[in-house]
Amino acid sequence: MTTSSKLTAGFPTSTSKAVNWKVYQFSSSNLTPNQSFNSPPVPKEVQLLVQELAKFDGVARVRAVAPRAADIHWIDFELELHPETELDYETWDKIQDLVIDCAWNLRDKTNEKWYFDEKVVEKFVKIQEWAKVVAQSSISYSSSPKYYIPEKSSSNFLVVA
Repeated sequence: MTTSSKLTAGFPTSTSKAVNWKVYQFSSSNLTPNQSFNSPPVPKEVQLLVQELAKFDGVARVRAVAPRAADIHWIDFELELHPETELDYETWDKIQDLVIDCAWNLRDKTNEKWYFDEKVVEKFVKIQEWAKVVAQSSISYSSSPKYYIPEKSSSNFLVVA
C-alpha cells in the first residue's frame, strides 16, 4: 500500500483553510480473492457415531453435517430411512441418547462445547455452500433388504424394488 499526501482541498470562501488529504492506493497483490480455509479436523468419535447410528433397523444412511464448516462444534446428524419405514419411539430414544452421550463425552474429553442435533430426512439434499459433510455412512441393508435387492448381472448396480 502506498500513501500520498500532496493533495489539498480548497473551498471558494475567504475563511476556509486548505485541508491535506491522504490517499491510499491498494495494490492487487495485497488482496487475495477466494481465500480458502481448512476446517478443523473432526474427532473420530463423530465418524464412530455415524457408523453406530447406521446400524439401527430402518436406517439406510447417516451423514454428519457441520452447518458452518469453519466451526465443527455444531453438527447435525441426518438419518435417511429405508422407504416406507418409520422409527418407533424406543429406537428414536436410543438414537437421541447416543447422540447426546457422544456430545457430552467430547465436552469432557476436549473441554470444548459441542452441539449435536439429530433429524430424520426422506432424502439427503444438497447442503448449503458454507456447510460441510464431515462424516457419512454407506447404505445399510440391516433392516429392509426387500427394498434394496442386489441383482445378479455383470454390472454392480442395485435395483430398488
